[in-house]
Amino acid sequence: MNNAVKYTLSLRNRSDKFVKFTIFQIYGEAADITVKPLPLAWIVGSVAPGGKDRQSVSEMSWRTARSISLINSHHIGTDMFSTNSVVLPIDAADKGCAAAYMGDFPFGAPDFVGSAIDNEKGFFLIRSDGTIPASERQHEENCFLKIGFFMANRQVSVADLHPDAYYRFSLEPVYRIVNGEFFPGQIIGDQAAEKSYKIDFGQEFNKTIAVKEDGAFTDEK
Repeated sequence: MNNAVKYTLSLRNRSDKFVKFTIFQIYGEAADITVKPLPLAWIVGSVAPGGKDRQSVSEMSWRTARSISLINSHHIGTDMFSTNSVVLPIDAADKGCAAAYMGDFPFGAPDFVGSAIDNEKGFFLIRSDGTIPASERQHEENCFLKIGFFMANRQVSVADLHPDAYYRFSLEPVYRIVNGEFFPGQIIGDQAAEKSYKIDFGQEFNKTIAVKEDGAFTDEK
């Protein structure tokens, strides 16, 4: 993505505790998503204890280079597993695309084909067609189809791929941060999301937030 924007976030630990955290992305209230993707732990990190006598800072930078993926995971009995995927870089100017299943399920593969319709500014639309097996069929064959959204080569969210469905991925994400131990790609549950803190970049591409003595996040003055 040639016009990817670079963001930089600095996290200052004002507490005397070792802090683990994860950054994830959610959709704004205006995003009326037909099939809602699940947010994943996107950036996982930690910061050493700080306090009055020393500074402790964790700094992260990323570019908003985006891509989408289709994943086919086939569990063949108990001793064999196969997977295949296709990844498509996308640009904010792209109008979306369609998803289809090529070949005989479960031995074929999903692919991006054609272009989507009714795309709108600020979102990337994906339309799946009738060749995508229904959820019951996927469970019957123990072969599962997923669609993922990536930023900076790290997966942001994931959703089950259903037939004749629309997926709207925001190109203007809301970044949030939460305390706790997570692994990259872990699903962010409702409880963690409710405890998270919004990272409001506004019109800037650089932001500094701090961890207070009580472990809460706050904007750095």
